[in-house]
Amino acid sequence: MKSGLKRKKVTDILQPITLKQSELSGEIGRRINDLVYRNYMELDLGRTFIEPFRSRPFTEGNHYIGVGKVIDAGSLFAAYTGSLQVKEQTSRLIEDVIATRDADGYVGTYKPEPEAFQNHRNWVLHEQEYLLLGLARNWLVTGNENSLQYARELGDYVIKTFSKDTKPEEVCTAGLPEAFLVLYGCTGEARYLKFAAEIRHGNGNSEIKCASLRDWKQTFDTRPAHVYVMLARCYAQTELFRYDGQPSLLEMSTYMRHELLRPGGGLNVVGSASDGEYFSYTQNGAGTIGESCVTAYLLRWLDSLMRLEGDLRYGDIMERSIYNALFAAQEPEGRKLRYFTPLTGPRAYFEQDGFCCPGNFRRIVAELPQKVYYRYTDHGIAVNLYTASKTTLELEPGISVTLIQETDYPNSGHVVFCVMPSKESAFALRLRIPRWCRSATITINNESPISVPAGKTNYELCRTWKKGDTISLELPMTWRLVKGHQLQEGKVALMRGPIVYCLGTVQNEEILKKYPNFNGVVVDPASLGEPEADPLFRPDGKKVKATARVEAAGAWSKGAPHETLTFTEFIDPTGIVTYFHVLELDKSVEDELVEDFTPMSQLQNCGFDKQNPPS
Repeated sequence: MKSGLKRKKVTDILQPITLKQSELSGEIGRRINDLVYRNYMELDLGRTFIEPFRSRPFTEGNHYIGVGKVIDAGSLFAAYTGSLQVKEQTSRLIEDVIATRDADGYVGTYKPEPEAFQNHRNWVLHEQEYLLLGLARNWLVTGNENSLQYARELGDYVIKTFSKDTKPEEVCTAGLPEAFLVLYGCTGEARYLKFAAEIRHGNGNSEIKCASLRDWKQTFDTRPAHVYVMLARCYAQTELFRYDGQPSLLEMSTYMRHELLRPGGGLNVVGSASDGEYFSYTQNGAGTIGESCVTAYLLRWLDSLMRLEGDLRYGDIMERSIYNALFAAQEPEGRKLRYFTPLTGPRAYFEQDGFCCPGNFRRIVAELPQKVYYRYTDHGIAVNLYTASKTTLELEPGISVTLIQETDYPNSGHVVFCVMPSKESAFALRLRIPRWCRSATITINNESPISVPAGKTNYELCRTWKKGDTISLELPMTWRLVKGHQLQEGKVALMRGPIVYCLGTVQNEEILKKYPNFNGVVVDPASLGEPEADPLFRPDGKKVKATARVEAAGAWSKGAPHETLTFTEFIDPTGIVTYFHVLELDKSVEDELVEDFTPMSQLQNCGFDKQNPPS
């Protein structure tokens, strides 16, 4: 543990193991590399992120640069790659923005006002909170002492100026408690914990109820409910819980989890949860759907809950979100990013490199190397994400183990692990068995295969391992039709493993000339064959063809025309239809993710009315 790091009262059941670039490949590793070298290292830092702090062009309105989020992601990228160029890019950004500070400590893009009133503006504080977070994180992963000192100075400045704000109910911040909890963890200085836990803020007219982190409770029947901010607060509450252990701090997470995962809840099929940035039960797929900030904080919060509880079922949601909502927000070429990623209708890339969603996208992708493997109990290793990778950890003094994972996941469910202990050692290996898989098998060396019961959430292998032991995990991937609800009632989405498929315009150009937006087509599921190679949107991508009948004049006839449709992975940037009509709707299944983890009786103890959930 670094000197100064504050120990936590609650110990996680799962402790993340952070992978380096040399240890992570597969689709996840490829995406990270694209983001580092085709996006982050291509940014015009001076023009986009520094010049607004130098010139301070703003006096009013909603203006946000997001420099702190770039610093946060860049710090993690530097540690991940070990690249001197990436490290220098991040260090230069830090020094350049700090050089714009005034003598009193103010840093921002709005012109200074008498009595430092500019600090009471929502977007100034939003800028400062994430800058604080990025500076603290830079110290954590690079050891740059200047960054920690800058973070202390900025934290003290925010405490001093925010205490003078007479209207905290008009200030909404997403990252303020999170940033101060990170700073407290770095320094152990109680004023930062006190500020994170007890300061009241939140604009109830447009985003979230005004409350302190310790006292915050809110239901979705009282609008508005801004999902990004709510998930950020849920996540920050889990972090505060680690420091003081108050069970009430997990009540909002329990409530949020239930409202996302219950039948008819807010989680959409590709693993995000917002409509116009707000919580919605309608399952609308068109327009401003799937804000990237929401996707990022959903993943961060799920990981936090999984570490606290040790429940690998959270990983099922995480992989759905990663391979669909998250990666679909990144251009196949790697440079452009999305603010929203709708399920229905055209998608557009965001025109800026700054603002909130590009920054939060970079941050969460930079955190993915921490979400593959975890250490648990005294000597166990848990596998959350399946991707080509390896990790080495010390089991106990003098004994280490290297675990190598070979797989083409998510193309197939064939995964092979090679276990390489420094000497024969007894420890447990826990594998997440995705709930979409109904017939998993595990084979150790040449022993008889072990059948894992359908629906089992994980499988633990406890034995004395020898160098070169192998584990073969088979997760058969079959096509499944997932039922739609609310606005998608009577339709289905096509899935294989963790991947959602869609109908795009590029590979269905001819049929769209006859049936715009695929109107009138009804898919025959029996016609689905084996997936074919589709390198158009990712090197190892997949597609599948299916036969569709066309409804003529509102009714079926024996002579109704047949057409061939091509389904592509949801990352297809030309995708415009995710839910569609099928013959034999009764062969569809409920989404395996729609499963509330907590008995209803316990939910009722959280202080919320679950008998009449909001509609």
